[in-house]
Amino acid sequence: MKNSPITLIAGPCSVDEKNIHEIHQIAEIESKGKRAITGTRVVGLKSRTELDKSGAGMGMDYEVFQKNSNILMQGGGFKDFSIAPSVYIAQELSIKTGLLIASEIMNPLIQLPSFEGKLGSGAFLPWNPAVEQLGWQVAQTAEFARRNGWHVGIKNGKWIGDHLESANTEEYQGKTTMEKTWLGLADYVGEIKGNIVLIHRGVDVPGKGDYRNAVVHSIAKRVKQSTGAKLFFDPSHSYGPKLKSQIVEGTIETMKMKLSENEFLYDGILVEVGTSSTDTEQHITIKELESMVKKLSTFRSLREPRDSGTQ
Repeated sequence: MKNSPITLIAGPCSVDEKNIHEIHQIAEIESKGKRAITGTRVVGLKSRTELDKSGAGMGMDYEVFQKNSNILMQGGGFKDFSIAPSVYIAQELSIKTGLLIASEIMNPLIQLPSFEGKLGSGAFLPWNPAVEQLGWQVAQTAEFARRNGWHVGIKNGKWIGDHLESANTEEYQGKTTMEKTWLGLADYVGEIKGNIVLIHRGVDVPGKGDYRNAVVHSIAKRVKQSTGAKLFFDPSHSYGPKLKSQIVEGTIETMKMKLSENEFLYDGILVEVGTSSTDTEQHITIKELESMVKKLSTFRSLREPRDSGTQ
């Protein structure tokens, strides 16, 4: 079996002053005498379906995001921007823990300038929200990645464009709408120094049952084979609140799946852990994360922070 360490990124749905201490606890989790968590989520602005103009549930960066957006609209430039609060948190965590920082980015031109000069080469994985599947925003993220040596994450869209049962099979012929879009977004990234990371977070379709979003491993496999990109699994947005109790065991079984006889299908995990002001009902606990790490380490190695191999 090809040696394929798991890149495990774990942290809260959205970061704030109340849960930073949990991220430090997560950073110290070990397996076989080595640190087992590669990175953490530091999300300061949320992609909510409905806008709450008071800022409630929109993330700690909401006010600064609005301020910087207005500056840009009025003819200002990046040098006039205020730094978002979560960026300072990300920088401090990166320096003190060595964790890879991962964050959802809604508007690259407004959000990413704040990270430049604060997160170095290989230290940052920005990704697009699943509700945003336009290539130009991904292309902008990729340009920042090229300038800074960052990675680029691409979440799949929430739809398939075909019947769930037939599309999610090894025998399916052709490409679903989800595949075409995911592949297209990878093309918009182009060549970067870091990794292109496909993030499978399930699809919101009829027939999903109690899943928040139905898992479609066969489709994810086809996209990985077509792109050659890394593939991460997001169990939080797949299992969701109703199946939260299955996240640990389900993720372990998923990490056993193979692309071929000698290669695992998934290269990493992006999971919500601890407490958060948003979506806490689909988080696993730190103790559950420790249990996941212990079980994963029985059949695969876990990538340490700042491992230069495959972050």
